[in-house]
Amino acid sequence: MAVARLILVTGKGGTGKSAVAAALALSLARRRPTLLVDLDQRMWAARMLGIEPRGDSDNGAVNPRAIANPDAIANLETISLSAGAELEAFIERIVPIKAVARRMLQSRTFGYVSAALPGLEAFLMLERLRIVAGRAALEDRYAVVDAPATGSAIELLSVPSALKQIAPLGTLNRLAANVESFLADAARFAVMLTLTPQELALREALEASDVLRGRLGVSVAAAALNCVPHPLFSQRELDEIDAFGVPGASGAHPGCALLARWRDGAGRFAAQARREASRAGLSVVELPMLFSPAMGRAELEVLSGELDARFFASKSVKPASSGSGKSVKSAGSIEPANPANPTRPVKAARLAKPAKPR
Repeated sequence: MAVARLILVTGKGGTGKSAVAAALALSLARRRPTLLVDLDQRMWAARMLGIEPRGDSDNGAVNPRAIANPDAIANLETISLSAGAELEAFIERIVPIKAVARRMLQSRTFGYVSAALPGLEAFLMLERLRIVAGRAALEDRYAVVDAPATGSAIELLSVPSALKQIAPLGTLNRLAANVESFLADAARFAVMLTLTPQELALREALEASDVLRGRLGVSVAAAALNCVPHPLFSQRELDEIDAFGVPGASGAHPGCALLARWRDGAGRFAAQARREASRAGLSVVELPMLFSPAMGRAELEVLSGELDARFFASKSVKPASSGSGKSVKSAGSIEPANPANPTRPVKAARLAKPAKPR
């Protein structure tokens, strides 16, 4: 299947959004150089992969434009963005004299103007993502965004249309229209929703899908049904557990029956969630529940394998040139950007420093 150049991963809190984003980045990095983008500077997805962000300030804060350990994983780079930093960068672009730009940012009047346009910082964040996706297309790369939870993500994606209403003419309207066009282009932008086998998570994912595809005109690439437990017991064994605690034994701890029924119920609801999501037109990929004390690189490789099976298993594989100079496997459905040489992507100005060869 075709894969958008930039995929934004969002979902209800607690559905494993950051883990899914990290696993998806791993999957794509096997095929093309991939950028993992964090929008809140906590870098949970990168930390799960064992990539520590680099702090460039005295207090250890992450530089929003700094690449974190680009050689930690072949073909995978990470970056953290913040709305405040994007606003500062925007002012520095339009006011080339740094001293004037700093004074402008520190002025009380500018603070009033920023407060009067509450969506300005969010819009500039989306504009940065549009630039990231554009450069990804030029360089034959991919980008995965670990976004805020569903409500905040929808609010973020609604900003361009709101700004167009505030500014019906002029530069701001033109920029908002460009971002709105980017969000509506399924080849450049798509959303992956995450949910778990729980009623509330399912309802929120279905409602989010309706808003994204209906009101906002955004493509939803897939719904990642996370933490799906594999069935352990047959109905006969469950009946025995209810009666005796464990199959073939009496006097076992009564909590055994509760745990067995919980797991059976979670599995049954996962099937219901899959059916309802499919009826709503969502492509569903199931990710297993991993009984591990922490989510790390090994666990993410398991989830990444499931995503591979869903998105790329049926495609023919051919080599692709990586940003680190190493050969990687690529899905045949993902067309290279250089028509003159189908095994090499077009070289262009890099978004960030390329990974060091190992």
